[in-house]
Amino acid sequence: MAYEHLTFSREAPLPDRHKRQDKRPRFQPENPRAYGAGLYRSLEAAKESVVEDVNGYDDRILLKVQLRNDATVPTLGDIPGVELVSQEDKSVVLAFATQAGLAEFESRLSSLMRDGKATRSDLLYALQGFDHWTAEDRKGAALRQYGLPDMESFVIDVELWPLERADQRSALLTAFLARLREQHIEKLDDLNQPSLVMVRVRCTNEQVESLLLKHRDVRMVDLPPRTGVAVELLATDIGQLSVPPQPPENAPAIAVIDAGLVSGHPLLASAIGDAQGYLEPDRQPYDNPPHWHGTFVSGLALYGDVQEHLRRGQFIPQLRLFSGKVFEDDGNDQTKFVEKAVAEAVRDLHSQYGCKVFNFSYGDFNKVYDGRHVRGLAYTLDRLTRELGVLFVVPTGNLRLDELPSDPRGDYPDYLLEDKARLLDPAPALSVLTVGGLARFTTTRDSQRHPQAIEDLPIAQENQPFPLTRCGLSVSGAVKPDLVEHAGNLALMRTGGRTRYAGLGIVSTCGDFANGRLFAEDIGTSYAAPQVAHRAARLLSEVPDASTNLLRALLASHARWPQASVDLLNSSNDAKGKKSLLQLILLRHFC
Repeated sequence: MAYEHLTFSREAPLPDRHKRQDKRPRFQPENPRAYGAGLYRSLEAAKESVVEDVNGYDDRILLKVQLRNDATVPTLGDIPGVELVSQEDKSVVLAFATQAGLAEFESRLSSLMRDGKATRSDLLYALQGFDHWTAEDRKGAALRQYGLPDMESFVIDVELWPLERADQRSALLTAFLARLREQHIEKLDDLNQPSLVMVRVRCTNEQVESLLLKHRDVRMVDLPPRTGVAVELLATDIGQLSVPPQPPENAPAIAVIDAGLVSGHPLLASAIGDAQGYLEPDRQPYDNPPHWHGTFVSGLALYGDVQEHLRRGQFIPQLRLFSGKVFEDDGNDQTKFVEKAVAEAVRDLHSQYGCKVFNFSYGDFNKVYDGRHVRGLAYTLDRLTRELGVLFVVPTGNLRLDELPSDPRGDYPDYLLEDKARLLDPAPALSVLTVGGLARFTTTRDSQRHPQAIEDLPIAQENQPFPLTRCGLSVSGAVKPDLVEHAGNLALMRTGGRTRYAGLGIVSTCGDFANGRLFAEDIGTSYAAPQVAHRAARLLSEVPDASTNLLRALLASHARWPQASVDLLNSSNDAKGKKSLLQLILLRHFC
């Protein structure tokens, strides 16, 4: 070759001679001396309050450090004798401090008060004040909502601070277990992992108030998971239930646009008015095994809360059910546009049977809403609404499991506000009712089998946002979802941290009934939507001539924010709290 005599070597990049400087403007108080004096007074008050705490495994004290709203978390560990143990939210961090660390803090604040400057003053300027971790701070979401059980003794979960060093975590846990024995508190189980240290105990109300809620090493005290779908419920035999009668002749219609349904299901058959297929080439109306999505959705559309009907042992349909198969639920490509199949199905069922409420539990993972104009299915549903005066109820869509953060419990619910959790087509449609998800249960199947042990750890508490729900703004800032309903929950396994939902899902009719399975359990906003569609159709019994807008207005006017979501998302009055108010608008629950 012409250039064989030339040799080349990879050039190593030169390292930066200096670290890149943070170019963001730094906060500088107008009066550094007064700023330092305020922090000093706050620190002294916090030290006095800490005296109320029960001592931990060593002699350090726990300080709650409140940050300025616009401040990043300072590297408090750069101050000798101070260790950052947790960041509880965007404005509060927790730090262990030795007596030497406190003296160093006070020395720097004294310099700031006296001279208007101090060593690493940027750390001090990030702080707004000091406090201590109170008994109220230590109460978990369920404990705040329901209070302590009215029993002589009961089971409670205690979470300790997840110290970074394994030897410190072990020392902390060992000392805490010793304190439990001293106080005659029964330990049922314990868990020691790098990011999670927990103990399940049996104790009394007085022991919770006097020890657990005041112990320095306790991060949180909460009620254990308490409700879940019992496996016996799913195993209910048709012989235990009476055959549902036909709905009244003047019963309103509800149409399920989905993957078809198994029309022979004993709990659906009497209410089915018609089932049609709108896919080429076979145009079959039934669902393809083994997916049964349409049959599951249809049970919820017809009965609403299937599990409640199952508990009562009685299924009496008040609606006529119609089905249009517009997509396959097998994950394979189909040659016909879903938009065309949906338009054909809606026009057909509307003209033939007067269907006015349509449930369409569908979400396109390839079409995450990007903030621009609505397109595809969203446009199609808006156009059909204007043309026919019908009401569509659709889900927001779900996050995929591989889209969850590495620490879902720690990052919940903040990750639900990230760009990856935006709406899926057709959820951005303006004229439809878009439905998000709420958690209903907290006890998985394994937790039900072993109530004394720490098994799976639920991500959400009851009536908090479903851990896979999506939300966002549609065109011109329209808030979505419009309503929320129960969609299930997720839990992390004790070992390995994998997700599971057995016992946490929504119960509905199963397409595999021929093999003895009348009911099944699943999770997703696809199953929140038909529960709202059921209510919309039931309203037509009272106001049969109601317009689409009237139905929407009636549903919205009877909606309430779930208190558990309010407590979770609106915990402060600062910038984060104001942002949470917007989130609450996204999380309205129809009562």
